[in-house]
Amino acid sequence: MEQITQLVLEAASVEEALDRASKQWGLLVEDLDAEVISEEKKFLGLFGTKLKVKIEPKCSPLLLKSRNFLRELMKIMELHVTSELSNDENNMILIEGQDSNVLLGRHGDGLKALEYLLNLALHSPGDGARVRLDSGGYRERRKQSLIRLAEATARRVVEHGHPIRLDPMLSWERWVIHITLKERTDVETQSVGESPDRKVVVMPKIGSAERQDSGAVKNRNRQNRQRRFNR
Repeated sequence: MEQITQLVLEAASVEEALDRASKQWGLLVEDLDAEVISEEKKFLGLFGTKLKVKIEPKCSPLLLKSRNFLRELMKIMELHVTSELSNDENNMILIEGQDSNVLLGRHGDGLKALEYLLNLALHSPGDGARVRLDSGGYRERRKQSLIRLAEATARRVVEHGHPIRLDPMLSWERWVIHITLKERTDVETQSVGESPDRKVVVMPKIGSAERQDSGAVKNRNRQNRQRRFNR
């Protein structure tokens, strides 16, 4: 479904055009930009002016709806936090304030659940990239933790020679695992299952075990030859 991101309306004033677009899109007036593209005087100038106004959202309608939804939800929950769009990353909403830890939850579980439900409720075909949430720099800390997890898991897979299935993760978390191990020649990764239980499996790369076994055999042969020589 094609997403409409621009309206051209005829109205008596810019305010009227903004109000109509706000209701049609379900956005706040302050979330919209307006530009007068033509002006037509009515008969003898006695009945005012008719404007043709182009209306556009200031950014992704999904992102704006998500921010506004969060603000209303926080009011209902009586939590003292703010929800603002990030200036540094696309599709990111920053939640800050004295009650932000309540939303973050243990190991970020509260923030993950809120992000999943937010996208489930507001996302529809044609809306583009999914909305992401962050609070107090949690996502960067989580990213570094996932990098360490990926590297440690790869070492275990190589050592024991069998796949390891990680806990369910959000799409961006799985992406971190995949990217971290992408260039390795001894392991590979695959996402399995359905959201919200989709997870990453880290497994030996096909052919790597044979190469390792061959290397081990060659090493043993060299050691045996050396022992015979030393005799």
